[in-house]
Amino acid sequence: MTSIVDKKSGKGLSDGVVSELAAYFDVKPGHEEELRAALGRFVEVLRASDPAETIKTGLRDSRHVIFDEGRRLLWATTFETDWDPYLEDALLIVGAPHFFDWMQHTSQADVLLQWLEDNGGLDALDKNHPDFEANARKASAGLKKIIQSVQTPAAVYFNPLGVVTMSQIIKGQLLDMAFQQVLDDPAAEEALSHPVLKPLLDLAAS
Repeated sequence: MTSIVDKKSGKGLSDGVVSELAAYFDVKPGHEEELRAALGRFVEVLRASDPAETIKTGLRDSRHVIFDEGRRLLWATTFETDWDPYLEDALLIVGAPHFFDWMQHTSQADVLLQWLEDNGGLDALDKNHPDFEANARKASAGLKKIIQSVQTPAAVYFNPLGVVTMSQIIKGQLLDMAFQQVLDDPAAEEALSHPVLKPLLDLAAS
């Protein structure tokens, strides 16, 4: 079956503003532990990144699952932006060396090495290179092709928070925290008694 490539979700499905990606790799024999360690380094790069930058990419979540007795790997991620800028921005934030770090232990290693060679090698795609951003944007199409070659679209996809973006969720949390501070301040009692604020008070009490 030929998968349709959509501007919003690539080969995956969408629910509201959120799209899914599930890519399945074969793990090189004997590479499970090296792969596991590389995946740990990959996620630590994400954890150490500026939250505002990761949100800007559209990233909602990312997980890697080693299964089938260490022979296969699933990379599952969900995102809010369109497919093309999502992978492009992910490459800009993480840097090609961190993708290569774990993908070299999979069946896509040879294709990945050719992609790196075609784009000037790891140094050209390292975040410390002076032309890194331009190089990464140019190289991103090749990485998208590699990932899509092992991607399987979900049969169905449901996300209960698909109607809101991460920015809206975070803003809602901040507004709730700020409003709770107002509620806790005795000096605000008179102002909060105004009828126009009743909907806010009812929401806070629910």
